Amino acid sequence: MAETRPDNHGSSPLEDMPEEARRIVDHAREKSVQLRLMGGLAVRVHCRSSAFCERPYSDIDLIGLSSQAARIEQVFRELGYIPDNAFNALHGSQRLKYEDHVNNRHVEVFLDKFRMDQTLDFRGRLGIDPYTISLSDLFITKIQVVKMDEKDFHDLFSLLRDHKIGADDREGVVNARYIAQLCAHDWGLYHTLLKNLDRLPEFYDHYHLDKAERESMDRKLWILRLMVLEEHKGPIWRARDRLGERLPYHEELERVA
Repeated sequence: MAETRPDNHGSSPLEDMPEEARRIVDHAREKSVQLRLMGGLAVRVHCRSSAFCERPYSDIDLIGLSSQAARIEQVFRELGYIPDNAFNALHGSQRLKYEDHVNNRHVEVFLDKFRMDQTLDFRGRLGIDPYTISLSDLFITKIQVVKMDEKDFHDLFSLLRDHKIGADDREGVVNARYIAQLCAHDWGLYHTLLKNLDRLPEFYDHYHLDKAERESMDRKLWILRLMVLEEHKGPIWRARDRLGERLPYHEELERVA
């Protein structure tokens, strides 16, 4: 678990993206604003082997609460960011964007929900980890992608090789019970998750996993699959299951790095 960092709340964004992400979350916390890191940078926070986890990052992605939108803007102004007024006027009920003109990048803040291929509601779950959304939620934001690319697989392997599969949100645990419950209420998430779990072993060679790492990964994937399959599904879910891919089951929106 990451520890609280020393004070570094100057008015100019830092060049180092992981340190800048922590600076934002720390400053928001001081202002009683809930912001948590998402995407590849959030995965990196939890990595035990930085050599394995490290990859290029384009921008900083966070999630916060729509009820704190005005206070979120104040946080970013104090940290030296410029609001993207056109974007925020158009998307401000769901997402906010702030420009870092010093380092030529931006920060995007999702509000309440993560809307990509599937929609995930994170209200009530932002207090699990001090800097990022929970390991379980990080896993879901990656596994829910219908057309996964290399960085998605990289992040999933980074999460799974370093952490246990369990049934709660303890430190170092991917909560398979929570994931199974979400899938039992969302057929699209269920279907996409199972298809992507099946694909992960195809990348064992690509990431140079040794025999022990492969066996460990196989066990974790088996536990995840079993818990998702065995979770009770209601009549509405079962009716949707009969229709399968004949109906749309995901959105196609701009990706998060």
